Amino acid sequence: MTNAQAIAESLRAAIFECADEIETGRQLPAVLVDKLKSAGALRFLIPQAVGGAGVELPDFISALQTLAEVDASTAWCVSQGAVIATTSLWLEYPTITALWADPQMAMANGPPRGSTAVLSGDGYRVTGNWGFSSGCQHATWMHGAVRRAPDNAWLGVFFPKSSAQFHDNWQTGGLAGTGSFEFSVDDLLVPMEYVVDFREPAIIDAPVTRLPVGLVFAVSFAAVALGVARGGLDAAVAIAQGKVPAYSSTTVKDDPDMQKLLGEAESEWRAVRAYLHDTVNTVWDALADQDRASNQQRIDLRMAGTHTMRRAAQVLDKAYAIAGSSAIYSDNPLQRRFQDMHTMTQHVQARLGHYGYVGRYLFGLPFKPNALN
Repeated sequence: MTNAQAIAESLRAAIFECADEIETGRQLPAVLVDKLKSAGALRFLIPQAVGGAGVELPDFISALQTLAEVDASTAWCVSQGAVIATTSLWLEYPTITALWADPQMAMANGPPRGSTAVLSGDGYRVTGNWGFSSGCQHATWMHGAVRRAPDNAWLGVFFPKSSAQFHDNWQTGGLAGTGSFEFSVDDLLVPMEYVVDFREPAIIDAPVTRLPVGLVFAVSFAAVALGVARGGLDAAVAIAQGKVPAYSSTTVKDDPDMQKLLGEAESEWRAVRAYLHDTVNTVWDALADQDRASNQQRIDLRMAGTHTMRRAAQVLDKAYAIAGSSAIYSDNPLQRRFQDMHTMTQHVQARLGHYGYVGRYLFGLPFKPNALN
């Protein structure tokens, strides 16, 4: 079985060398994409039997954290690409193996912003628009959720990247390197073999397909946030070694208030990391003997995903405060991490409303499944 954490460690130097180019180019450079694809990073969660790396979820989130310690955009793209790739496991077996036989295969998607699919012969005519497609610039296939006419049921459709139009509206302060453009298609005929109904069981039964995709995203993005916070803490400690703030005679590291702030931040980071990993490990181990995740397990993953993202942001804010005015400059690694983190917390996976969703269940009210849970 592939060791994703070891692969992530081996890629650290290459990612670091590309960090500035990732940011200014607003996409992962081709040389880095080649390394990620060669290492199998964009197919980490696809079973080995159909051309994937066969990585288990606990190892996957550890690898994402390691990647994010170096660069958030790279980790986000790996998370996005590897998780959405698992939706291909609902296709028919020959189609799955044909897709992943291509060593350049990589998938991207985006939340739907109006999409319809109309039955037409042996396929569907699809018209739609999808946003926030992280990693679309190095993808080869696209996935989109669509509403089927006339019953309005959700379907998943897959089509080559060349079939879509892309719209560059990704002008952001954080996660700039993900190149999360919008994409659209107009009256595209998608053959039936590339259309799936996620209400049906996956063709390939594996622990990862027994979990809602929205929750795999939740804990994966949480791992990225953990890595960004870790990188921020390490950067703050490095800055504090020699920094003497204005109107002070001592370095930051000798300031009792900053010592307390760092101690709090480190403790909080370790606590939330333990919480995320313990939750994922526990659920993953149980799935070996289950045909799907239970309602309680889904709630557990939702809590861990959202809470980790939000608490990781608080840790990074403390690191930012420790660094003082040094952190405000664009060439300081803390500034980029600050922007990346606060772009992440605007994501639907970090939405404050998820706490209410969890609280409702804890009060004993009926569990209400949805696309994120």
